[in-house]
Amino acid sequence: MPMFAVEAARLTSKSTRKTVVVFAEAKGKLTTAAQQVDEGLDGVIRSTIRTTRYQGNNNEFTRVTIQNQPVTQVIVAGQGKGAESRRDWWKSGLAIGKQLDALGVKEATVALGELNSAEEAFGAATALIEGIHMALYRFEQFKEVKEHNTSRFEKLIIHTSTRAARLIEDDLANITALAEATDTTRTAVNLPPNVANPEYMAEQARKLEKLGVKVEVLDEKAMKKLGMNLILAVGGNAAPEDQPRLVIMHYNGGNKGDAPQAIVGKGVMFDTGGYNIKVSGSMGGMKFDMAGAGAVLGAMEALARRKAPINVVGVMACAMNMIGQVSFVPDSIYKSYKGLHVEIGNTDAEGRLVLADAIAYTIEKYQPEQLVDLATLTGACMAALGASYAGLFSTSNSLANALSKAGDDVGERLWRMPVDDVYAAPTDVADVNNNGSPYGGASTGAVFIKRFADKTPWAHLDIAGVANVEKIPGGQKELGHATGFGVRLLVNWLEGIAATTANPSAKRRGRPARTVADESAVKRGRGRPRKNVA
Repeated sequence: MPMFAVEAARLTSKSTRKTVVVFAEAKGKLTTAAQQVDEGLDGVIRSTIRTTRYQGNNNEFTRVTIQNQPVTQVIVAGQGKGAESRRDWWKSGLAIGKQLDALGVKEATVALGELNSAEEAFGAATALIEGIHMALYRFEQFKEVKEHNTSRFEKLIIHTSTRAARLIEDDLANITALAEATDTTRTAVNLPPNVANPEYMAEQARKLEKLGVKVEVLDEKAMKKLGMNLILAVGGNAAPEDQPRLVIMHYNGGNKGDAPQAIVGKGVMFDTGGYNIKVSGSMGGMKFDMAGAGAVLGAMEALARRKAPINVVGVMACAMNMIGQVSFVPDSIYKSYKGLHVEIGNTDAEGRLVLADAIAYTIEKYQPEQLVDLATLTGACMAALGASYAGLFSTSNSLANALSKAGDDVGERLWRMPVDDVYAAPTDVADVNNNGSPYGGASTGAVFIKRFADKTPWAHLDIAGVANVEKIPGGQKELGHATGFGVRLLVNWLEGIAATTANPSAKRRGRPARTVADESAVKRGRGRPRKNVA
């Protein structure tokens, strides 16, 4: 959905109008900016709060109706001990977005104030804008939508310092690009599998060509010639119109000749489990099994629209794991693109198979400096981390640390987990086995993928618990259905690399890296398995 209009201006006691959002901390204490708004309203906010049980706890809201003033209502948003990180402001934005949506208002002003610096206010404002936009997202294209059900919100005004307002205005195109690219991912992941098949993802990638992204699509015939037998085994039982696609997107915004960074997404558009078929209660929702590919699509769109000065190759390994006449069954052995022979221990551990061929091909052909893959890979990771963190597995400490920092900054948190070879599934008849394990199963999947990354610095993000938060504790329920997890993290990480490359001696600045906010301005935030999930 297109993002609402955003304006930024200097906060004064008389500058707000219509619907105004202010902040309160523990025991209902108004922030400095909220006090300034209250002064212009003759103290009505404070006097009203005193007559209620409002305590200003995190995401606790109260509403004050104003008479005979340019301001008609004030929403007081609680922040408890105060927002200490950009993630805190993003979460506030999600909660505020839901409030504005429920009220059906078309316009609102957020009284942010100066905070400790213009840079800190800028970082907080961008996080608020992202959160509000993400909370207002709707997936309703298959509904007969009534007017009262549609989002009416059209305009957000941020009142802050003059300098922070200028920073916000200058970066609006980038803020909008990231928000709308995240929507691209959420919509692709939310679509039903009879609409979003492998060819659909190829079509969405081709739309990025107008932004300067070069797109290659390998169909099943091309993959057969190349020996991508693992992707073909997984997707070979699909209908002719649903056959596998390997979609490769090139964004070259950096120096010519610089090695690209690679991002690879699992795109299993629907997962029946194959002949290790899922029980009926586990098959519903398997349209979300392509969320890794969806994140790669959104990240490539955002990078191109923001004109990020970096070279990136984005790869989506797309297939549908169905049942049919192709003999993809346990005990089969396939030769992978890399040359390793893979024994099939479980046809429902298919995600690691499509990633294996895609990663090996990407490394051999494009020789990336680093490679990150994203996949809704294992129920074991969901059981371990819920929807609060994605699992992070890596062979590179520097890469893992950079990804963790990038995720913390945008509220997409990672928790590092072991990727020791001791977790590998055993086999006596082939080089590797794709089977899972009820014990340490997330690491078992990651160790399998690691074999195909070889010596390239590599990280695997298991996003099974965070890609869709409907039924899993610990997630941001304001998002609903597909969360778009990974888009903002990847863009932040990649733009951070670009900023460091452009000026190696400079401090990393802000989030996203193309902005001017100093990283010290906003503190960092703290930071039985479901069967047959590949």
